[in-house]
Amino acid sequence: MAVSHNSFFSTFTLVNQNDIPMNDHNPNNMPPWARKIDDYGKRRWHKEKPYSSKRAEFIWNIIWNFVFLWVVNKIPDWDLDFIRNNYGAVLWILNVNIVVQIVGNFLLVMITLHSIRYLIRILVEASGLVTLLSLYYIYPFDFSHWHGWFWLDWFLPVAFIIGMVVAGFKILSNIWKLIFWR
Repeated sequence: MAVSHNSFFSTFTLVNQNDIPMNDHNPNNMPPWARKIDDYGKRRWHKEKPYSSKRAEFIWNIIWNFVFLWVVNKIPDWDLDFIRNNYGAVLWILNVNIVVQIVGNFLLVMITLHSIRYLIRILVEASGLVTLLSLYYIYPFDFSHWHGWFWLDWFLPVAFIIGMVVAGFKILSNIWKLIFWR
């Protein structure tokens, strides 16, 4: 005689009182609250974009980094009032960072192995962190004489600090992914 329980374990069916309950794994037999609990453990935050859309992002990053490389190297020729004389001290760091970004994005376009991709991301983010550190400590800008833009002398160092914190978290998350994810 088959007895069906409509209580806490609605997916279990008892054949008779002495038998062990058997789970039929049918989510339709579960009450709605149990389905929500069952779905709770799934890792939805780990879903990444498809590789084809990531490749397009990496290619756009390469293009924009070439444009940014040209702009960064043209700034001394433009003789802007808010650029101080110590801009040359950070110019080489900016150039190295942009080249690392270009090479890293190019490698990310070519490589599909996740562990190598995480290593590349760690190196690219570390390069960005070092660049932000150097911009924060050297600070090659002076907006105090530039028609009401004096607030940028306060805002940019704060933005550099926020960028350093974000870069640090990105480095740590990529290290985490490299060690613990497949």
